[in-house]
Amino acid sequence: MLSSFKINKLNFKLVTKFLIIISVFLITCDFAHAEKNNIEKAEKHVSEMMVDIQFLLEVGKTNPDKGRELLNELLKKYFDSNLIAKFSSMPAWRKASNSEQNEFVSLFEKYLVNLAANRFNEFKNVEYVIAKTEQRGQKMLLVDGFIKAPGSKRDGTPVGWRLTLNKKQELKIIDIEIAKISMIVAQNDEFTAIIRQNKGKFSSLIDVLKKELNVN
Repeated sequence: MLSSFKINKLNFKLVTKFLIIISVFLITCDFAHAEKNNIEKAEKHVSEMMVDIQFLLEVGKTNPDKGRELLNELLKKYFDSNLIAKFSSMPAWRKASNSEQNEFVSLFEKYLVNLAANRFNEFKNVEYVIAKTEQRGQKMLLVDGFIKAPGSKRDGTPVGWRLTLNKKQELKIIDIEIAKISMIVAQNDEFTAIIRQNKGKFSSLIDVLKKELNVN
């Protein structure tokens, strides 16, 4: 009887270990599958955006207003302007009131159109080649590649896109790196300098953007 109990106890331990191993294996497989899907989605997101950029640049040559309209639509479709505005103005963002944050984001979106227009000119009449895509953590994805433009100074220029999954599990771009220079880091340096020159007032950023955009 005692011997049977020991055998049953041993079997129970073996079954428990087996179930744990199976559970870990299934979780790992699910994570790997989800990561593969996210990587494919990120590459598709960037590839489709590049097609749209080429189209709007072509339209903008003959119709600047329409090109700008398309650029606005592109930013809303592929980018998270709220997060870009937040990260570009940290750490001052934390001390800003809700009304200041909302006004800043509204102005920053318009400012971002000008910023993107200059950045996207880098992709005029060139091909973008994705070299590597990887997931960092559960939400962040990095799509790295380079500009292919034989005979041009831009040929081989590294360009990286930083994407994040939002609450709706939609991918949105939150940063661009061209030649290893981050848009958010460069913008944050500029905004931080403005705030320091104005006694730490977040409202100084709003005033600067209004002046830049000729908004009253």
